[in-house]
Amino acid sequence: MMFHVYSEPKPEGYYVNEPFGIYREILDADWLLYILLPFLLIIVVGLLMLAWRVHEIPSHKADHKKMRQAELVTALTLLGLFMHEIWAVALFIAYMDWHAFEDFIVRILRRSRTPEVAENAGENKV
Repeated sequence: MMFHVYSEPKPEGYYVNEPFGIYREILDADWLLYILLPFLLIIVVGLLMLAWRVHEIPSHKADHKKMRQAELVTALTLLGLFMHEIWAVALFIAYMDWHAFEDFIVRILRRSRTPEVAENAGENKV
């Protein structure tokens, strides 16, 4: 009688839509709770494992790509347990193509260093 709330049973007809027959026996049985408890624990543990795997996606991606920022991504995913915005930053860093971004920045810097060449080429055409 570990799960019973009331010390005395409620009389028949106490509730409006009261279960009857076998349904009432099943719902009043403690053995049903003992059967369902392990299933509940398995479901909770399974959901926690799934959440952890999803949470570690950026770290695994960074390790797979052998990024220089792998330690940073791992630290951000751990901090993301407490602040979810940081997890999004770690996901962005892990999936960003840093070589393409670096090439883009280098092209911009090279164009900014040689403005005369671009101006002279425009004057020769006219």
